[in-house]
Amino acid sequence: MASRYVFDTGVLSLQVDGSPRARPYLEEVARGAAEGLVTDISLAELQYKLCQIVGTRAAEDAGRRIRNSPLRLIRSSPYLDIAWRFKCRYRARFSLADCVVLAVAQTHACRILTTDRSFQNTREPRVSVRVLPIGEGDESAESGKS
Repeated sequence: MASRYVFDTGVLSLQVDGSPRARPYLEEVARGAAEGLVTDISLAELQYKLCQIVGTRAAEDAGRRIRNSPLRLIRSSPYLDIAWRFKCRYRARFSLADCVVLAVAQTHACRILTTDRSFQNTREPRVSVRVLPIGEGDESAESGKS
C-alpha cells in the first residue's frame, strides 16, 4: 500500500456533503491503493457539528456511513499521551481533536487530509499535510515532509 491518510473533521464534512475535493482520496482508499484512517474523536466532532446544524438523525446516519465505509476507525486513547503534548505546544492553534489527528499521523507516518489552514506550515517529524480547499478559488497547500 503506497499511501496512508488520516482524515480530519473538515474532510469528513466534505465527504458527507458529497464534495468532489475529497473524492480522489476516498476512491483511492476504496480501491485499496491507500489506507484511510479516521479518529473516533474526529468522527464525534463531525457528528456533534452535524447535530447542531441538521439534527441528531442526520448526524447518526453520517456516522454510520463512515463507520461502514472502507475508512478504518482509530480509537484515540492510545494517542492521547502524544496529543496532549501537541495541545500544550500548539495551544489555541489546534483543538484536542486536531492534536489526536497529529498524533495518529506521526505514529503511522501518514499525510493529514484537512480543510483547516492552521495545519499549514506544521513541522513535525513523520507528518505531512494536504489542505483541501473548501470554497471556490481557494488553493490547496502542502507542508511538511514524510
